[in-house]
Amino acid sequence: MKVSRRNFFIKAIQGGAILTMPSILGSFLESCNSNITGPAGSAAGLATISGTTSGSNIIISVDSSSPIAKTGTAALVNSSIGAVLVDHPSTNVYNALSSICTHQGCQIGNYDTGSNQFVCACHGSRFDVNGNVTQGPAGAPLQKYSTSLSGTQLVIKV
Repeated sequence: MKVSRRNFFIKAIQGGAILTMPSILGSFLESCNSNITGPAGSAAGLATISGTTSGSNIIISVDSSSPIAKTGTAALVNSSIGAVLVDHPSTNVYNALSSICTHQGCQIGNYDTGSNQFVCACHGSRFDVNGNVTQGPAGAPLQKYSTSLSGTQLVIKV
Protein backbone atom coordinates (compact mmCIF):
# COMPACT_ATOMS: atom_id res chain seq x y z
CA MET A 1 0.00 0.00 0.00
CA LYS A 2 1.39 3.32 -1.08
CA VAL A 3 0.91 6.29 1.25
CA SER A 4 0.57 9.67 -0.35
CA ARG A 5 2.43 12.66 0.99
CA ARG A 6 -0.93 14.26 1.91
CA ASN A 7 -2.10 11.20 3.93
CA PHE A 8 1.30 10.99 5.63
CA PHE A 9 1.05 14.60 6.87
CA ILE A 10 -2.58 14.16 7.97
CA LYS A 11 -1.66 11.05 10.01
CA ALA A 12 1.42 12.78 11.46
CA ILE A 13 -0.65 15.79 12.59
CA GLN A 14 -3.34 13.55 14.08
CA GLY A 15 -0.72 11.55 15.96
CA GLY A 16 0.94 14.70 17.25
CA ALA A 17 -2.40 16.06 18.41
CA ILE A 18 -3.15 12.85 20.31
CA LEU A 19 0.27 12.89 21.96
CA THR A 20 0.02 16.54 23.06
CA MET A 21 -3.61 16.37 24.27
CA PRO A 22 -2.75 15.29 27.88
CA SER A 23 -0.25 18.15 28.15
CA ILE A 24 -2.72 20.70 26.83
CA LEU A 25 -5.53 19.38 29.06
CA GLY A 26 -3.22 19.39 32.10
CA SER A 27 -2.18 22.99 31.43
CA PHE A 28 -5.80 24.04 31.07
CA LEU A 29 -6.84 22.39 34.31
CA GLU A 30 -3.85 23.82 36.17
CA SER A 31 -4.61 27.31 34.92
CA CYS A 32 -8.10 27.00 36.36
CA ASN A 33 -6.52 26.46 39.77
CA SER A 34 -3.49 28.74 39.44
CA ASN A 35 -5.13 31.74 41.10
CA ILE A 36 -6.17 29.92 44.24
CA THR A 37 -5.10 31.19 47.57
CA GLY A 38 -7.73 28.80 48.77
CA PRO A 39 -7.85 25.18 49.71
CA ALA A 40 -4.27 25.01 50.91
CA GLY A 41 -3.21 26.71 54.06
CA SER A 42 -5.23 26.19 57.20
CA ALA A 43 -8.32 24.78 55.44
CA ALA A 44 -8.89 21.18 56.46
CA GLY A 45 -11.38 18.53 55.47
CA LEU A 46 -14.63 18.70 57.38
CA ALA A 47 -15.77 15.99 59.76
CA THR A 48 -18.77 14.12 58.36
CA ILE A 49 -21.96 13.50 60.29
CA SER A 50 -24.89 11.32 59.23
CA GLY A 51 -28.25 12.97 59.72
CA THR A 52 -31.72 11.46 59.77
CA THR A 53 -34.63 13.01 57.92
CA SER A 54 -38.16 13.88 58.84
CA GLY A 55 -40.04 15.46 55.96
CA SER A 56 -37.79 18.23 54.70
CA ASN A 57 -35.80 18.42 57.95
CA ILE A 58 -32.39 16.98 58.69
CA ILE A 59 -31.87 16.02 62.34
CA ILE A 60 -28.51 15.43 64.01
CA SER A 61 -27.40 14.83 67.56
CA VAL A 62 -25.01 17.40 69.01
CA ASP A 63 -24.12 15.62 72.21
CA SER A 64 -20.58 15.77 73.62
CA SER A 65 -19.31 13.18 71.09
CA SER A 66 -20.44 15.19 68.06
CA PRO A 67 -17.78 16.83 65.85
CA ILE A 68 -19.70 20.10 66.21
CA ALA A 69 -20.27 19.97 69.97
CA LYS A 70 -17.61 22.60 70.66
CA THR A 71 -17.90 26.20 69.48
CA GLY A 72 -15.67 27.06 66.53
CA THR A 73 -16.21 23.71 64.82
CA ALA A 74 -17.90 22.75 61.57
CA ALA A 75 -19.01 19.58 59.76
CA LEU A 76 -20.56 18.24 56.60
CA VAL A 77 -23.91 16.63 57.38
CA ASN A 78 -25.06 13.94 54.95
CA SER A 79 -28.65 12.76 54.74
CA SER A 80 -31.02 11.13 52.28
CA ILE A 81 -32.24 14.58 51.16
CA GLY A 82 -28.79 16.05 50.62
CA ALA A 83 -25.71 17.36 52.34
CA VAL A 84 -25.39 20.60 54.28
CA LEU A 85 -22.56 22.50 55.93
CA VAL A 86 -23.02 23.23 59.63
CA ASP A 87 -20.88 25.37 61.87
CA HIS A 88 -21.13 26.17 65.57
CA PRO A 89 -19.89 29.75 66.07
CA SER A 90 -21.16 30.30 69.62
CA THR A 91 -23.14 28.65 72.41
CA ASN A 92 -26.44 27.24 71.11
CA VAL A 93 -25.95 28.91 67.70
CA TYR A 94 -25.63 26.80 64.56
CA ASN A 95 -25.51 27.90 60.94
CA ALA A 96 -26.51 25.58 58.10
CA LEU A 97 -25.70 26.16 54.42
CA SER A 98 -25.93 24.35 51.14
CA SER A 99 -22.78 22.31 50.54
CA ILE A 100 -22.91 22.89 46.77
CA CYS A 101 -20.55 25.59 45.52
CA THR A 102 -22.34 28.19 43.40
CA HIS A 103 -19.41 28.38 40.96
CA GLN A 104 -19.57 24.98 39.25
CA GLY A 105 -21.52 22.73 41.61
CA CYS A 106 -18.67 21.04 43.48
CA GLN A 107 -19.38 19.80 46.98
CA ILE A 108 -17.66 21.97 49.57
CA GLY A 109 -15.77 19.85 52.06
CA ASN A 110 -13.14 22.08 53.72
CA TYR A 111 -13.24 24.60 56.52
CA ASP A 112 -10.63 27.22 57.42
CA THR A 113 -10.76 27.61 61.19
CA GLY A 114 -8.46 30.64 61.08
CA SER A 115 -10.91 32.70 59.04
CA ASN A 116 -14.11 30.74 59.80
CA GLN A 117 -14.74 30.11 56.10
CA PHE A 118 -15.92 27.16 54.08
CA VAL A 119 -13.57 26.43 51.18
CA CYS A 120 -14.37 24.73 47.88
CA ALA A 121 -11.43 22.54 46.90
CA CYS A 122 -12.32 22.61 43.20
CA HIS A 123 -11.50 26.24 42.44
CA GLY A 124 -10.81 27.92 45.79
CA SER A 125 -14.06 29.81 46.38
CA ARG A 126 -14.55 30.78 50.01
CA PHE A 127 -17.76 31.45 51.91
CA ASP A 128 -18.32 32.91 55.36
CA VAL A 129 -20.57 31.20 57.91
CA ASN A 130 -23.57 33.09 56.51
CA GLY A 131 -22.90 31.74 53.02
CA ASN A 132 -21.58 35.01 51.57
CA VAL A 133 -18.77 34.79 49.01
CA THR A 134 -15.51 36.09 50.47
CA GLN A 135 -13.33 34.93 47.56
CA GLY A 136 -14.33 33.89 44.04
CA PRO A 137 -14.63 32.59 41.45
CA ALA A 138 -18.09 31.90 42.90
CA GLY A 139 -20.32 34.91 42.39
CA ALA A 140 -23.41 33.93 44.38
CA PRO A 141 -23.83 33.07 48.06
CA LEU A 142 -24.66 29.61 49.39
CA GLN A 143 -28.26 28.95 50.31
CA LYS A 144 -28.81 29.32 54.05
CA TYR A 145 -31.14 27.06 56.05
CA SER A 146 -32.78 27.77 59.38
CA THR A 147 -31.84 25.70 62.41
CA SER A 148 -33.35 25.03 65.80
CA LEU A 149 -31.86 23.28 68.81
CA SER A 150 -33.96 21.22 71.19
CA GLY A 151 -31.83 19.61 73.89
CA THR A 152 -29.13 17.80 71.93
CA GLN A 153 -31.11 17.57 68.68
CA LEU A 154 -30.30 20.07 65.93
CA VAL A 155 -33.03 20.39 63.31
CA ILE A 156 -32.07 21.86 59.96
CA LYS A 157 -35.02 22.99 57.84
CA VAL A 158 -34.05 22.35 54.22
